[in-house]
Amino acid sequence: MFLNKPEPQYVPGTRVRVVQFVRVGHRRWKTEVTGTVEGEGLRPVGGMEMGGKALYCHQPTLRLRRDDGEITNIALDENTRVETLDTPAPASATASGPAPQSV
Repeated sequence: MFLNKPEPQYVPGTRVRVVQFVRVGHRRWKTEVTGTVEGEGLRPVGGMEMGGKALYCHQPTLRLRRDDGEITNIALDENTRVETLDTPAPASATASGPAPQSV
């Protein structure tokens, strides 16, 4: 009955833009956050009156570091649009050995 953690969709260090729409009365507000992925997670949903909420009911989240240094956790749903802006270089490409020395 324990939830298996899903495979991550975004590599830490990936730059993304998250676009969500929030309904406020009869209007729809667009929210947009751009930042670097620090990690992904799951948060429990529901109140304690539902009983055992940490066992089965979770919502995926994305942890971002914005350009100004602020860290934010974004709850993702089926209407959230996540656009990948830049993917980090693989560690093997950046650390391929010592840099050549000039003579």
